[in-house]
Order: sequence, then C-alpha cells, then structure tokens
Amino acid sequence: MQGKIVTLLILCTAVSAQTPNYFVGIGMADITGPAADVNMMGYANPAQTTRGIHMRQFSRAFIFCDIDDHSDCQVFVVADIGMTDSGITLGVLERLKTVYGDLYTEKNVAISSTHTHSGVAGYLQYFLFNIPASGFIHDSYDNFVDGIYLSIARAHENKAPSNIYYSVGELSGDMNANINRSPYGYQANPQGEKDSYPYDVDKDMTVLKIVGENNKDRGLISFFPVHPVSMNSSNRLLSSDNKGYAAYLIEMEMNPGTFHGQGEFVAAFANANLGDVSPNLNGPRCKDTGEPCNEKTSQCGNRTNLCVASGPGKDMFESTKIIGERQAMKAKELYNDPAAIRLEGSLGFVHQYVDMSNYSVILDGGDVVTTCKAAFGYSFAAGTIDGAGAYPFFQTFF
Repeated sequence: MQGKIVTLLILCTAVSAQTPNYFVGIGMADITGPAADVNMMGYANPAQTTRGIHMRQFSRAFIFCDIDDHSDCQVFVVADIGMTDSGITLGVLERLKTVYGDLYTEKNVAISSTHTHSGVAGYLQYFLFNIPASGFIHDSYDNFVDGIYLSIARAHENKAPSNIYYSVGELSGDMNANINRSPYGYQANPQGEKDSYPYDVDKDMTVLKIVGENNKDRGLISFFPVHPVSMNSSNRLLSSDNKGYAAYLIEMEMNPGTFHGQGEFVAAFANANLGDVSPNLNGPRCKDTGEPCNEKTSQCGNRTNLCVASGPGKDMFESTKIIGERQAMKAKELYNDPAAIRLEGSLGFVHQYVDMSNYSVILDGGDVVTTCKAAFGYSFAAGTIDGAGAYPFFQTFF
C-alpha cells in the first residue's frame, strides 16, 4: 500500500507593514451525504445507519498563492467527513483539471478530514473501510467529490490580496476540551519522553487568521487535536460533531443575517495530532453499574461493550455543544490576539509517494531495517472507550 505525504509550508517572520503578503481564496460547499439507510463511517458498526440530519456537513477550501505570481498556489481543504483517501483526491483533481488545467494537481492540493464519526460511509477506494457499508456507495463518493471540488472552485473565484496571522494558545482548566483515552498505555512511554510535556495530550490550538484589504475579516483555520466523537455510536443522525459546531458558531457570528454556509467568512476547524485524544471528558464508565471501567483493559467484568466514555454534557448533543463552544471561544480569542504574528515569505509544498510496506530506516545504532506489509493488530479489534470493538477482544498491550 502506498501512502501520500503532503506538507503545507509557509515561511514566516514578524513584520510591521500591512501591505498584503499573499493572494488568498476561500470557499465553502455543502457535502452532507445521504440521510437515510446508509451506514455511517467511523465506528465500524453495520447497524449504525443514517436516519436524518443533526448538523449539515461542509467542505471548506483555502487557496494560498504568491502575491505576485497567482499561478504559484497551494490548496488546503478541511472536509467534515470521517477520512479521505487517494480515491477522493483523484476524483477531485479530475474535476479540477477539466476547468483549471494543471494549476491544481496532486502536488499542491491537500485534502484533510475533521474525522467526524457521524458521516456516511462507503466512499473509500480500499475494501476494508467499505465492509460495514456492505460495499462501495456511489452516492456517498460522488457527493463528497462534487462538494469538495465546488468549495475549491469557489475559493478560486474569490482570491484576493490578504494577510495571514499566526497565534497559539492552550485549552485547559475550565476550557479543557480533550483527554487521553488510553492513559494506561501512555504511561508505558519512557519517563524522559513524558517529562517533556505538561500533559498526556496536546492542549495547544493554532489559529491562522486571514484578513483582506482594509482589514476585512475573511476566514480562519483552527488546528486542535480532538476526536469528533462527542456523538457516540448510538447516533443515527448525520453530524459534523464538535468541530462542525465550533465552525457553525464562528460563521454565524461573523456572517450575521445569512443562512449557514452562505456567508463570506469561513471558519475551518481542522484536526491535528488527535490519536487517542477524546472529547469525552467524564472518561469511561460501565453502563450497567456506573462505576469506572477497568483501567488497563477498558472492560466491565469481561465485556468491552459496556465500557463507554461520555461527557461533559448530560447527553451526546449537549457534549457536542460544550466541546464545540470551547474550541470556538479559544479560536475567537486567538483570532483577536494583538500579539499574533503576521506571516511573510515564500510559499512552498512537498509531495511524495512512499511505499510503507518496503521502506528502509536507519536505527540509532546504525542498523538498517525495513518495514513490512500491513497486518491487523489485536488493538484494532478491541476498539476504544469511544467505541468498543468486537467481542472478545479488549484493550491491552504485550
């Protein structure tokens, strides 16, 4: 299997002049999938099929170009879906090529997902991910490709001279929005590594603020690590989860008098290093007794399906709002940060295909080792406290 690595780079320093440094386009399009009788992507539960809509899902696209050379561009997309793959990317690129030629290619288009677990499934090109959906679903795939393409096309049409500002802040204490869902496993890391960080998850949010000429507010991109699984596996409604609710709050505030998704200001809440990072702040408890789950195995007795994390709200809908509100409040604070760094410098991008099943690595001792073909691990079947896996597997390590 080949993996694709895309890195978006902006070389930056602090400067004082306010002349726009970049040419930026921003666009948004609805990508809400089939809302009835389609399996949902994320929890791998064949019984979890769509029965309506909680919050609509969107693709938000940002095009960053050189201020002098408008053909030197790179695209960053944040889509309210479970994940993307090369099939989605190639479908979008095919659409783009028919209109824009070679301006947008696999080298300068990066499509990311928020990783919501409440979108439709059946749209990925790899067989494994389509098993819960009983196969490939063209309606899901076409909907995502069309919507992502449209968001990029809209961004292309409204490119304008802009400045970009960079700010970082911490969500902790009363603003806490994430926990480690495998704390027992985390403690197995070397002590020296754990001592390098104040928490067992990353609490930092990074915000890019995009401002046009005459200080016109145009958009923001927030990067913060947390799984959009406030809506749990019992949910049957399409939802953009806590990331989507955060975007909704900012966009409605910045676009008064408009329907959501139709305003000029676009707020993308992208994900970051979210592995084993949960929004369910109350932690895992047994559904039958209310007691904490086994710390090591995340079991209740010998059953994993009774161990579920929740909170901070009284139900998944309130939890989605609370975690979304905290991200939105922090993003707004960082957006208005007077100490934010104004970026300047050239744009750059790096793209590479890597065969992850046959890659050579030099170890610290000088030995050369090679990766191997992928295989399912025990932990894959066990699932997590946000969504249990298959019986009789349970969380542990060897």
